[in-house]
Amino acid sequence: MLAIRALSLLLPAMVLASCAGPSPQSASTAGTSVATAPSLVQPGEVDGLYQGTSTRFQADRRNCPHPGLVTLTVQNGQFEFHWNGVTYVDASIAPDGTVQGSGPDVTLAGHLDGSTLEGDVRNDACGLHFTTRRQT
Repeated sequence: MLAIRALSLLLPAMVLASCAGPSPQSASTAGTSVATAPSLVQPGEVDGLYQGTSTRFQADRRNCPHPGLVTLTVQNGQFEFHWNGVTYVDASIAPDGTVQGSGPDVTLAGHLDGSTLEGDVRNDACGLHFTTRRQT
């Protein structure tokens, strides 16, 4: 009976110890760096034709844009996203691959990773996610 009681007191301590991460000392002596520097892109390097699709992730109104095929022409690190029949969103690609843009009451946020350009375009009631790949 005493062994069971000792085990019941020891078991929670063992579980807590197994959940703890490595000590700061052991992490620093591993000799490997977890963080890597972001790759920098130049505006001319990302220029080209990107094609893909969009999907809808928010539609609180009936007149939200429809998802479908997406074609983006990037020139000097900048492009326009066709939101609806009359609204275009001007966007640009930063050296770290971050993509940001805005249009009348619409914002665009995304990133460029290699040849994949993707992001979310939204207003207060509608949202599209797009994924495109650079065409060679």
